[in-house]
Amino acid sequence: MLAGLVLGAGAPHDRLGPLFDQLKAATTEQQSQAVETQISLYWRSQITPAVQLLLEHATAAMSRQDRVTAIQDLDAALDLQPEQADLWRLHAEARFANGDEAGAYADIAQALSREPRCFPALADLSRFAESRNDTRRAIEAWQSFLRIDPKAPHGVARLEALQRKVSGEPL
Repeated sequence: MLAGLVLGAGAPHDRLGPLFDQLKAATTEQQSQAVETQISLYWRSQITPAVQLLLEHATAAMSRQDRVTAIQDLDAALDLQPEQADLWRLHAEARFANGDEAGAYADIAQALSREPRCFPALADLSRFAESRNDTRRAIEAWQSFLRIDPKAPHGVARLEALQRKVSGEPL
């Protein structure tokens, strides 16, 4: 019993565990989307006000196609909260949009090392791979996404489309 207390003493409480359990157990796309939103809101709630301002500025810069400014703002956000997986994912999106594929993949790896269940990072990884015509890698990433979020909106349809692409069947 003492060993269990000692082992459990250092383990952080997984506040998202129940939400990820709900996500995996969702029976409809609507349920899945509602839980996805709750998880995303939790991740955003962990961001400091200063980082939130940087994210808002980066989002505005991306909408203006000012990717350099967006990346600089996201760099600053990561300097302040490098433990936030979703910040790494957003940085990856900006870098990918700016043509820095290697940097984007490195950022996705950072995101997933911090939160292996970061389903938006897996979706991005699949999209990045597909854009490079690496359909097999896109499928692998999407399958990992679906293991976390099996009822994701249009999730199965995307997997089937990717599989048809690999097999040469018409889309």
